[in-house]
Amino acid sequence: MTRLPTDYQFKETNVSNYFKITDEQQAFRILTIPIIWYEYFRVDGEGKVKPVRQREEFKEVPTDSKDGNSPKQFRAFVVWNHNLKKVQIMEIAQKTVMKAIIELTKSEDRADPKEYDLSITKTWKGTDTRYSLTPLPKNRFESEEEFNNAKDEAKSIRLEALYDGDDPFKPF
Repeated sequence: MTRLPTDYQFKETNVSNYFKITDEQQAFRILTIPIIWYEYFRVDGEGKVKPVRQREEFKEVPTDSKDGNSPKQFRAFVVWNHNLKKVQIMEIAQKTVMKAIIELTKSEDRADPKEYDLSITKTWKGTDTRYSLTPLPKNRFESEEEFNNAKDEAKSIRLEALYDGDDPFKPF
């Protein structure tokens, strides 16, 4: 059997186009303004669970809601994931994360979250999931070129495709 070098690191080859909040600290930069939608799940005629999305808030719980819960509000924007060095879509339904971003925008120094980096961490306390969002003190882009490339790539992503369940990464 061949031994691996001591400095070997596994490289993830199947990295998603969608940002996943994990237990480790992740740094990111928001690159676009968010889109907002409301979503619930229903079971279709073939027994498959399907999301139902709309841009406006539902006035009541839909009668075909799979679990009888009210639809959740989602926000999505394109981000640069500093940990993975990749442009991704970040979808947020967690109210604590949305509120934290909104609170930061009320500060004169942090009015536009596209102008600074953020860090997010998910922790567990018993059965509760907690999220902490922190503005970072410095720009984590390696170069101006990396930043410009990320902004250019973000322009090619059609967030609005999420409204219809289409692929936002498909060229338009």
